[in-house]
Amino acid sequence: MKNNKKMRLVIKIGTQVISGKNGLNKKRIRQIIIEVAEFFKLGYEVILVSSGAIATGLPFIHFKSKFHKKIAAAVGQPLLMHAYTNEAKKHKIIIGQVLILSDDFTNRKNFKNLILNINDMLSHKVLPIINENDVMKRQDLRINDNDTLGAMVAVGVSADKLIILTNKDGLYTKNPDHDKEAVLIKEVSKINSETMALCATGKSALGVGGMLAKIKAAKYATQKGVETFIGNGKKKGIIIGALNENFSGTRFLAKNNNK
Repeated sequence: MKNNKKMRLVIKIGTQVISGKNGLNKKRIRQIIIEVAEFFKLGYEVILVSSGAIATGLPFIHFKSKFHKKIAAAVGQPLLMHAYTNEAKKHKIIIGQVLILSDDFTNRKNFKNLILNINDMLSHKVLPIINENDVMKRQDLRINDNDTLGAMVAVGVSADKLIILTNKDGLYTKNPDHDKEAVLIKEVSKINSETMALCATGKSALGVGGMLAKIKAAKYATQKGVETFIGNGKKKGIIIGALNENFSGTRFLAKNNNK
């Protein structure tokens, strides 16, 4: 590491990684925190960007309305944070919740304050868990997605690595859901139009991104010097694996900007 600074990681957790048939999958939350705790033991700084509030709240919403997903997010967000907090306590990790809007990135003052506050949390060994404030969005959950948010946070805090966890193993040569000959691409040195063309166009029922959104996030992060990984968050050890040469997903090499 240059300048002897601590390794800094941003981990983006997709809805499908931590949701199940009946809402939140607490076993996956437990595994994520176990791996994060390993980073803490190594002295690394970690930021989580976690989706999942809507999926967590939906089982409690027994009605349909124009804004029922926002209501689900309002119900699910504290339950989601409670699950993370319960597991973090077992490892003596303190969690801080950060809910943001897209305006916090476009407004220079807001963005500066956001980064300063996150840096202050990290300096005191607090684990920030960031999510978009779905309840306060002007449009119905369509302003941004957490893949983009994760990339912007990673760049803003000068992270060393961005790890995007999804329900797929990474980027394939073809759509693995429809083609048995699809092969996982282990490493991408440069994201271009050909890379984008490889992305499956589908997205999960509860997600708002899909693989294309993840590749766009990876492109933004890598162009700013942040090495990026996309992997299957349902696999045990996937987060720790991002530090190894044999990462089981797709590694996107960062542009050298002398970080």
